[in-house]
Amino acid sequence: MNQEESEAKRIPYRPELAQALAMSLDEASLDALLVTSDANQRFLEGYTGAECYLLASGPGSWLVADSRYTEQARGECGRARIVQHRDPCPPYDEVIAGLAAEAGFRRVGFEKARLSYAQYEALRAQAEGRGIELVPTEGIVERLRAVKTADEISLIRRACEIADRALEASLGELREGISELEFARLLEASMFAAGAEGPGFDTIAAFGARPALPHAVPRTDSRLEKGDFVLLDFGALVGGYHSDITRTLVFGKASAEQRKVYAAVLESQALGVEAMVAGASGKAPDAVARGSIAASGYPEFGYGVGHGVGLEIHELPFMSRRCAETLAPGMAITCEPGIYLPGWGGVRIEDTVLIREGGPERLTRFPKGALLEL
Repeated sequence: MNQEESEAKRIPYRPELAQALAMSLDEASLDALLVTSDANQRFLEGYTGAECYLLASGPGSWLVADSRYTEQARGECGRARIVQHRDPCPPYDEVIAGLAAEAGFRRVGFEKARLSYAQYEALRAQAEGRGIELVPTEGIVERLRAVKTADEISLIRRACEIADRALEASLGELREGISELEFARLLEASMFAAGAEGPGFDTIAAFGARPALPHAVPRTDSRLEKGDFVLLDFGALVGGYHSDITRTLVFGKASAEQRKVYAAVLESQALGVEAMVAGASGKAPDAVARGSIAASGYPEFGYGVGHGVGLEIHELPFMSRRCAETLAPGMAITCEPGIYLPGWGGVRIEDTVLIREGGPERLTRFPKGALLEL
């Protein structure tokens, strides 16, 4: 492990989160929250495993795990007491309801987007028998995650640096006849070589007309030809934190229309990033980027212009026409407008951006000022 890799450490447990969580639970009139999101468990406790249940409150927390994960949880959790379920112990629903009753909880929230209906039914049966109300919730922990600490920003910054480096190292591998899937795997290998834990999400590599598909899945039968667009959307994972970048280039000589479309997206993206200032509505970047595309005469992109990046590749805030959040210093977000023309191709340009008091900072810095021809 080199020095840069050794610096990419996981975020330690932060005791102040217990107080922040307690305040959020008070606002929601809850005694505790059943956390089933892996990312939220990691944020609150430092636990990096899966398939566990975190019963979290201000005064105390319990991580309910089966025997596959109990030892790992004891080594990682910041304050949670580790409680085993499954043979020879009772099932999770009985254990969780018993812990809540023992603690005197009467209103326990659950993450409605993360808990399956089967899990809910089992828990409800046990909770009702103990006089406990299960309350659906949304975004309680996610809102706490939206503004990053200095340690979190450091990991995101490192993930962005790795993505930039991997792209620079990989572009020389583009050659006529290479498949999208082959190049996607080469790009991912370059991220590993640069110190990433892995790709932050499924890498997108799209050639020719296929960049008209915003989330094209790389194929073995789509092979690079001269004059093709090459759209690459990818990111690195470092200490559990993500980066996200998209670049579009041309393999060979770009046509006049390709240059025109690229210039329109570049202008849109620049305006979107400019609008990402502390105190601004999350709707503002989407509005200015979308308006710029419309003014160029091309069709609007059909998604919000950006999203938060952190322990998940898509998290709060989601910047769209409906965004309810205000941008704040410490948020790490993307700006990714695009133009998509079915049967012809498409262009997207994306950066991970840090919101600061002094203005936005691009954390992904691979050049984009001119349409790159290879």
